[in-house]
Amino acid sequence: MKVELRRLFFLILLSVLIFATIPTEQVYADTTDNQMFESAETEDDLAGFDEDEDSGFSDDSDSDELSSIQDEINDAEGRFLSFGGFFKEDIGYSYEHEENQTDFSKIKSILNLSLALKFSNSWQMKGVWNSFYDYAYINFGRDKFTEETLDAYETESEIRDMYLDVSLSGWLKLQFGRQIIAWGESEIEQIVDLANPRDNRELGMVDIEDARIPVFATKFTLSFDTLEANLVAIHEIRSNKAPAAGSEFDPLAWLRNVFDINEEEVPGSEYDNTEYLIRLFKSFNGGDVGLFWADVYQDSYHLDFESFDVSTNLLSVTPRYKRIQSIGFSGNLARGPWLFRTEIAMKTGVAVARNQEDLSAQIMQTVMSSGITGTTFYNRETRVITTWSEKQLLQCMLGFDYSGFENITFSVEGNLEVIKDHEDNLSSNENSGSLILHLKHTAMNDTLTTDLFWFHLTEDNGDLYRINLDYDLNDALTLSGGAVVYEASKEDAQVYPFRKNDRLFSALKYSF
Repeated sequence: MKVELRRLFFLILLSVLIFATIPTEQVYADTTDNQMFESAETEDDLAGFDEDEDSGFSDDSDSDELSSIQDEINDAEGRFLSFGGFFKEDIGYSYEHEENQTDFSKIKSILNLSLALKFSNSWQMKGVWNSFYDYAYINFGRDKFTEETLDAYETESEIRDMYLDVSLSGWLKLQFGRQIIAWGESEIEQIVDLANPRDNRELGMVDIEDARIPVFATKFTLSFDTLEANLVAIHEIRSNKAPAAGSEFDPLAWLRNVFDINEEEVPGSEYDNTEYLIRLFKSFNGGDVGLFWADVYQDSYHLDFESFDVSTNLLSVTPRYKRIQSIGFSGNLARGPWLFRTEIAMKTGVAVARNQEDLSAQIMQTVMSSGITGTTFYNRETRVITTWSEKQLLQCMLGFDYSGFENITFSVEGNLEVIKDHEDNLSSNENSGSLILHLKHTAMNDTLTTDLFWFHLTEDNGDLYRINLDYDLNDALTLSGGAVVYEASKEDAQVYPFRKNDRLFSALKYSF
C-alpha cells in the first residue's frame, strides 16, 4: 500500500513538473494560505514582500520617467533581506499548588529570530529560530523536578521554520523545508488540520496559531483562478509535545502506579514513513470549501502492551504512534456580520484504549491459562493482552463568528467525536464532544485587547476558563496578563487531575 501511494504521489509530481515548463500568460490569484509568512510566531514581526504596487506606466511618459521607473522595478526584483523577531519575558504564578511545589511555575525568557531573504520575485527563503530558558527550575531547586520535566520545560532551542518558497510558474508554487501547513476551521481540534503536531505541554494556555509544530515537508500548490490543489509529502515525523512525566500536566500521572510506562517510540523520519496529504480548495464570493485526504501517523500516542511481571503485578506499556488514513471536508460562509464554519472527517485505523477492567480480565485469563507464576512474560507477537482496539473515528465541528457589535467578535464552536463499532471494553465513550466560547474585545484605538475563552468537555469532564489582556505600550512593546482556571467536580473527569493548576500569568514582549 505504501509503495503504491509513493508511486502515485511522485507520478503526480512528475506530471506537475512537466506541465510547469509550459509557458502561461495568465496570472492567477494568490490565496491567504500561501503567503510567504504564514507562521504564527512572525506574522506581526516581519513584513511580507509587496508585489502588487502600481507600475506607474502611462502612454505619455517620456523616456527619463520610463528609465527611472524601470530602475525601481529592477531594484524591487533584486535581492531583499528582512530581519526581525522578538524578546519576551513570561511569568506564571500557580497560586493553588501544594506546599512542596513552587508557586512561580514559570520565569521564562524567550528569544525569537526571523530571517527572510528574497532572491527574486520567484525565489524566496524564510527562517525562524526560537529558544527559551526558564529560571523557575534553578531558582527553586532543580532537584525538586524529574529529569523529564527539566528536559521538556527548562530550556529549548530549535529551528522553527526554514524553507524555500519558489514560484515555478504562474500557476505552480513549491515550498520545501520545515514549515507550517495550517488547514481547517476549528480553533482547537485536529479534524482536517493533520500536517503539524501540537505543543500541548501547557494545557489550554497556547493558542492554535502558536501551538503548531513545524515539520520538514515538500508542498506543491497548483492555482487555477479560484481553484487550488495542494500536494504535500512530510519527510520529518514529529509528534505532539506532550506534558512530561512528573510535570504538573502529566496526563499519565494516575497510571504510573499501575503501569510501568517506557520511553515513547516515535517513528523514524525515513523514506518508508513519509506522510502524504492532499487538499482541493475552492474559494467563492463569501466563502470557501475544501476536500482533504491524508495518510499520516497519529500525533498523539497510544499505550502498547510490552510485558507483565507476575511477581509485581505490573503491566509494562510503551507509548507508540499508529498510522491512520483520513478523508474530510471543511468550509466557511460569510453573511453580513456572520461567519459560519464547519469541518468533518472520517479517520480509519485509530487506536482507542481499552479500560482497566478489560485489561485486568485479560491478565487474569492469561495467567490462569498459562500457569505462569513469579516471572515476566511477553506477548508482543501474539497480543494475548491487548491494550487498545483499532476503530473508525468520525469527527465533526460546527461553529460561527459574529462581529455585529462594535469592537467585539463572538465565536461559538461545537465538536463531536463518534467511535464507530463501539465496544463496552473501551475507555472512551461512544460519543464525546466539546463546546468553545470565545469573545474578543478591542478598545483604546485597538491598543487594548481582551480575550475571554471557555472550553467545556461534555459528560461533565471538566471546564477550562482563560482571560487574556494585551496592551500595546507602543509599536514594539506589548504588556499582557491574565489567568487560567481548571474546574472539574468528578474524580474521573479528564480535567480533574489538573484542578490545582490554576495560574496567573503576565508577559512583556519587545518586537524588532
